[in-house]
Amino acid sequence: MTSNENAAEPETTTTSETSETTETAEPTATEASTATPSRRFRDGPHLPALVVTLIVTVVAGLFAGTYAWAMGDPQPHDVPIGLVSTTHTPAELATELQARTGTSFVVRPYDTEADAEAAIREQVVYGALVEEPDGSVRFYVSSASGASVARLLEADAPRLEQSIGRPVTVIDAHPLGAKDPNGLVLFYVALAAVVIGFVGAIQTRVNAAKLTLAGELFWDVVRSVLGGFAIAFTVGPLLGVLPIPFFPVWGVLALTMLIAGATYSFWRVLIGGRWAMLPTWIVFVLISNPSSGGAVAPELLPPFYQFMGRWLPTGATVRAVRDLTYFPGNLHLEPYIVLAVWLVASVGLFVAVRLFRYGPGAPGDILHTWRSMARRPAHAEGAAGAEATA
Repeated sequence: MTSNENAAEPETTTTSETSETTETAEPTATEASTATPSRRFRDGPHLPALVVTLIVTVVAGLFAGTYAWAMGDPQPHDVPIGLVSTTHTPAELATELQARTGTSFVVRPYDTEADAEAAIREQVVYGALVEEPDGSVRFYVSSASGASVARLLEADAPRLEQSIGRPVTVIDAHPLGAKDPNGLVLFYVALAAVVIGFVGAIQTRVNAAKLTLAGELFWDVVRSVLGGFAIAFTVGPLLGVLPIPFFPVWGVLALTMLIAGATYSFWRVLIGGRWAMLPTWIVFVLISNPSSGGAVAPELLPPFYQFMGRWLPTGATVRAVRDLTYFPGNLHLEPYIVLAVWLVASVGLFVAVRLFRYGPGAPGDILHTWRSMARRPAHAEGAAGAEATA
């Protein structure tokens, strides 16, 4: 993935850098014919091909290992549930459940059934055990909050009956849509926005390398708005997979695409188009996507992913779209704050580095290189004029 930015990078104008370029010029045909095999390998195209092959090999293993570790065998821990009871304390129920199921629960007491239901709507707890005065027992779960946790709680219902000594009726207070019984569409929607976001940025930079900074930002916004529309329209009005509120979800997905594209663009102007995909892939595909909580609830993920998912774009997108779709009366501010911070940081850093290295016009001669910046303190007096054009 190269562009005019990369092609222009060797064309610096400082005397020292020009001499270095001359010293490392391509060997002549005579030199190449008499060079040793090791030198021909080092100076030819096979060394870069080897480097890329090794990087792809490592990333492939990391990709498979990351998703297998995060989602292959989810282990529940500290699952929050509510309790409305006059005969059991939260500590007693938590201890009994852990002894019978091997799962650790955080049991929170509520005075009334209405209070417990409100806590489920606000996604403070994943379910609630309610003991009625007449002796009946209801166990509320919420598939929309996390299908994996809801299935876990339903599977634990027989053990609950053993613990309290009475039959338990399981009620899904917030079921998933009929066309999304496993609750994975939220994850795929966020995944599509992220991946198409940075892939679109890559293709724009490769195929429209002469765009000015204003042109790049304009097409980033247009591409994100149209891409977010396509995703929201497909899963909503077109296929009816999710009962989404179209315009708010469209806005969240467009924002996510813009963040992913701006993050790639920042790395591109910072380290060049050849390697910009690597840190982008690590941030979004290896960390942000599996930690999002879309495929597996955060309480079932390893601690690292449970923590990271809260502060990365994919997790924020999943939570925002989930709230808008299933809990419109109980929206949370946190995912929007996370997305806003990522938007300001990614776009702001991209613009700052882009202006520093290339100015506001189309990428051409590099205005500043990191090497010239490192030299600048040592040559502040004698080389100020030369460095200004480096």
